[in-house]
Amino acid sequence: MGMYYRRSIWTRILAILIAIPIVAYLANLTYRWLVPFLPLVGGAILVIVFVGLFIRRRRY
Repeated sequence: MGMYYRRSIWTRILAILIAIPIVAYLANLTYRWLVPFLPLVGGAILVIVFVGLFIRRRRY
């Protein structure tokens, strides 16, 4: 029982050590893909906010 518990801890540590570079690589890929779109997303949010305010002001 104790041996199995100790081995599961080591497999967890090994899994974490293997997962960290994979997660970092995926984050890097996502970052590279998302960065060109960030200004578009920001512009779209601003447009939506301003249009919403404009429609609200025109209603009242």
